[in-house]
Amino acid sequence: MFIGIFQRIILSPMTEAQTSIARLVRVRPDLLEARYLPGCTLSTTSLAEVRRARQELMGERPYAMLSFLPEDLDFELTAMNVDHLKEDREEGHLLAIAIVVRANMVEMVLKLYFSYYPWLRRIKVTDSEEEARSWMDEQFKELAAAGND
Repeated sequence: MFIGIFQRIILSPMTEAQTSIARLVRVRPDLLEARYLPGCTLSTTSLAEVRRARQELMGERPYAMLSFLPEDLDFELTAMNVDHLKEDREEGHLLAIAIVVRANMVEMVLKLYFSYYPWLRRIKVTDSEEEARSWMDEQFKELAAAGND
C-alpha cells in the first residue's frame, strides 16, 4: 500500500499551475478550478497562457471548469474577438463551464461573449459560488447518465 501511494505522489501529473492572471487547480480528474487574480487583465496573450496551463493540467481527458473572476477584472476589447476555448471545443475536452463573477458589467460582457461562441450548451455565468457548484454537480450527473463521464 505504501508503495502505491508513493508512486501516485511521485508519478502523478501536476495538479496546480500558476499563470500571470490565474491559479489553476485540478481538484479531481474531471474538474478544473481557475481563480483569476485581483486586478488582472484578460487579453489574448494572457488567456492563451491559461489555455496552455489547462492543457498541461487536464491532458486529453474531458473535463469541466469552474472559474472565479475578481470584481476588479479588466479585459482588452480585442480579446472578445477570439474564441479562447476553440481547441478544447474542437477536441471535445471541455464538457461544461461555470463562471462566478460578482461584477455586473463583467457578467454582462461574459454573457455577450458566449453568445458569439455558442459552442457549448453547458455554460453558467452567475454571481453565486453555491449556485455554480450546484449547477456543476447537475451537469456531471447528466453527463454520467448520458455516458459522457
